[in-house]
Amino acid sequence: MIYQKAQLRVYYAADRTRDAKMPSTVESPVIEAESAEKMTRLSILTSVSRLGWAFNIVVLPLFAIAIGQDEAFYGLMVAAAGYVQSAVLFPAGTFSDRAGRGKAILVGTVASGICLFALPFTSGLWSLGVYALTGIGNGFTSTSVNSLVADYTEKGEERTRSYGVTQAAATLAGTVAPFLGGYILDPVAAPFLDAIAIPGVSSTLTRFAVIFFIMGSIRMLTGVYGIQTEDWLKENYEMELPDAMEEGVELEHLEDAADNDAKTSLLFGVNSFIMGFSSGMVVPYLIPWINKAFTTEPVILGSVPAVSNLILASGTLFVGFSSERIGKLRLVFLLYLLAPILTVGLVWAPYFLLMVVFYIIRMAVANMARPATNSLFMGEITSRRRGRSWAVNRIMWTFPRQTGTILTSFILSAGIFGGIVPFGELFFPIAMALYPVSVLPMYIAVKRNERRREELLALEDNSIT
Repeated sequence: MIYQKAQLRVYYAADRTRDAKMPSTVESPVIEAESAEKMTRLSILTSVSRLGWAFNIVVLPLFAIAIGQDEAFYGLMVAAAGYVQSAVLFPAGTFSDRAGRGKAILVGTVASGICLFALPFTSGLWSLGVYALTGIGNGFTSTSVNSLVADYTEKGEERTRSYGVTQAAATLAGTVAPFLGGYILDPVAAPFLDAIAIPGVSSTLTRFAVIFFIMGSIRMLTGVYGIQTEDWLKENYEMELPDAMEEGVELEHLEDAADNDAKTSLLFGVNSFIMGFSSGMVVPYLIPWINKAFTTEPVILGSVPAVSNLILASGTLFVGFSSERIGKLRLVFLLYLLAPILTVGLVWAPYFLLMVVFYIIRMAVANMARPATNSLFMGEITSRRRGRSWAVNRIMWTFPRQTGTILTSFILSAGIFGGIVPFGELFFPIAMALYPVSVLPMYIAVKRNERRREELLALEDNSIT
């Protein structure tokens, strides 16, 4: 078997007569403009997608309290949506691979938008059930948006940089949502909203209804823009595969390529499993913990994750532009190593402002590695199975994450540790200690595929000689 290295040929619809083998270092202004527009469109798509959900971090725990529930019920809501998302991720990934990313995004956003419109009209178990169904939309959307970015970027520096830029843009967009949500919920900051009356919605939930209607509308717009973005990419970019620059293509020449993809997905999935369980026990409860420990106003509570997102956006850009030089695995490990240390500072900070500093830095280091991990995963999977493989990875993240969330919910409802504040002081740092451990299975997957690539190169050399 001779291993053939193919040149990536990206044709632009505006100039299809261009030499397809022109060196990438000699780019015309037309190509540069097309590339900039591509990145802009992908950044807008990821931004509106994130914006539609970023309200949740502040609004959802306060909504649970407003309908007469507690932090434990809030945990159940988050977990239920996550379990539903886990159930649909694989069929969503398969649908995305076969029908197209844009159609999958549209299906997901319409489903979640309808549920968000209905949520303020519910209470008790109905609220739990309706919010759980939003997991359907999230499953379709998250799989397809990430895969769409990978579809139209080259493996290596371009893809990592693209994930960095798009996720930084999404993070900046997400900065608006928690602050705006806190502002809308605060009767002192926004007293004019008291005049609003919505038929079928109690006066205590009117402000929440406004937010959920905004969220649902943004989700619908995301679906429409997702279709438009994919159509534009198809019209302006014609990608011929296989390609030596495209992710996992050399592994496509393996006789057991599908089996190799499955094993790679499983190893990356173990990483996601460990991180998901750890994250599920901590992250959904950080804002409720801050609310209990320091008793802040909604507008101030919303400003904490908003400021955190600003710092995270800068960190995400740094990782996107530097991880290829530093080394993705090395950088991810160093960032994850800081997560438990900063969590200790967060839960034991004696003053609100000091706690905010630890919160912001902890959220940044725990999340800014995402461009590197996403790019690393996409680079180890053959392109034809990208959507399904990503779905497997997300399932192994989502299911244990919701299990961790629901476990914390049961512990809090049992009152074993005397409430969320003492529980967080003890268990949040312990759970975060699993982050650096989770890098090991990723390391094994990458080294394993490096050996398989070397085997292919050896076969090529033998066939030539």
